[in-house]
Amino acid sequence: MVDFLKRRLQVFVSSTFSDLKEERQAAVEAILSAGHIPAGMELFAAGDESQMDVIRQWIDESDVYLLILGGRYGSVEPKTEKSYTQLEYEYALESGKPLFACVVNEAAIEGRVKANGRSVIETENPQQLKQFRADVLTRVVKFWEDTKDIKIAIAEKLSDFARREDLVGWVRPENVNVGALADEIARLSKENADLRAELKKWAAEGSGNISFDEMRKLLAAKGLLDFLERSRLQLGLNGMTASTGEQQRNCPELCILGLITTVAIGHPQRYSLTEQDAVF
Repeated sequence: MVDFLKRRLQVFVSSTFSDLKEERQAAVEAILSAGHIPAGMELFAAGDESQMDVIRQWIDESDVYLLILGGRYGSVEPKTEKSYTQLEYEYALESGKPLFACVVNEAAIEGRVKANGRSVIETENPQQLKQFRADVLTRVVKFWEDTKDIKIAIAEKLSDFARREDLVGWVRPENVNVGALADEIARLSKENADLRAELKKWAAEGSGNISFDEMRKLLAAKGLLDFLERSRLQLGLNGMTASTGEQQRNCPELCILGLITTVAIGHPQRYSLTEQDAVF
């Protein structure tokens, strides 16, 4: 099997750029020191929609999204009137991407202004920054005053993410026990085939042959019931992009049952709830 301690997660680093160069560099160093892979879009200029498409793809293909929020709001996208950093953050949330944020402590902003001038604070869109910061703070965040705080926060959080089995990451071939992995794949394939057959039978013939309780047991046995309950809010609001391994495994199964449906074809695919889901 895969040794999760040797798996490398790809971490997308999102922030404003000119005011947080040192902080981004600290984040990259912390990610590398933890044995993982940093990803960012420093080479792309803000304001190009095609580049935003590339950024979304990078977020989709990363295992974890990291936001570093300082005292600037950043360049604003004209159509939405939101900063590109906020659009990246909202896309990661919408996609169900595992994420965490490092937010500058308000008490530290004054010291940053003294050291770096007013270029590190927002003067054009202070209200948008205030609202964005408030939205970010509705979730658990780590506050920072200097680069040391950012490095500590990243090391702690990546240690937690590294133990999650649903994150794909990168694994060198020599770190995989191929024989054990093949046996596990064979076992899971048979189990999956058996469950698929039962689920398809239920979907084709209706509930006449399988009771509601039996159906819930089937969903629970495959981990679909827990996944559906955890994802129901996201699926019901704006739909969910199947970007994680867990989502890519479970969403097609739920589609077979008619509990969710595809709303956009592509890679990754996007899904939303159906009326039948309300039964569960």
